[in-house]
Amino acid sequence: MIIRKPFYYMRHGQTDWNLEKRFQGGQDIPLNAEGIKQAHRAKNRLKDLKITHIYSSPLQRARATADIANSVLDVGISNVRDLQECNFGVLEGTQRQTKDSHSDNWRNGITPQNAETYSDFTARVFVAINHVLENEGTPLIVAHGAVFWPVHSHMQLGLEKQLPNATPVYLAPPPKGAERWSLTEL
Repeated sequence: MIIRKPFYYMRHGQTDWNLEKRFQGGQDIPLNAEGIKQAHRAKNRLKDLKITHIYSSPLQRARATADIANSVLDVGISNVRDLQECNFGVLEGTQRQTKDSHSDNWRNGITPQNAETYSDFTARVFVAINHVLENEGTPLIVAHGAVFWPVHSHMQLGLEKQLPNATPVYLAPPPKGAERWSLTEL
């Protein structure tokens, strides 16, 4: 369960491993030149918003994206270890198949060797997000694509595709008695 409070979310900018369709997981892969450009474009969409603090995964691809966004927001940034990407175990560094059955299998309870289970990952993500949302103000969370999977599932957003790199979204809780949150791409 995620605290019913609005917040902004942004996946990190592109990396070379995104381009190569490799499982990144806990590997600390930097942004590539396009990822840096994406983060700069995203900051322009964030500059007039009432964001009060940024909470970032400590992995450099997320933190660099957060730092670029903060160049116009000028708010505090906190690293939150539990916003880090999932541990994909033996899949990290390997290329995804055309139809990514590994990710689907993982979400359905088939855990790759040495990987974090999807249920443990989901619990970790929810604790981290709720910790962020317990603070005053409206936060921006900068993290990873897989971190958003259990979030969008819980919020019943019905997304069929991966959240694009460095595309900020605004998430608003449902009205009382409803379950489905709203997502607005910025």
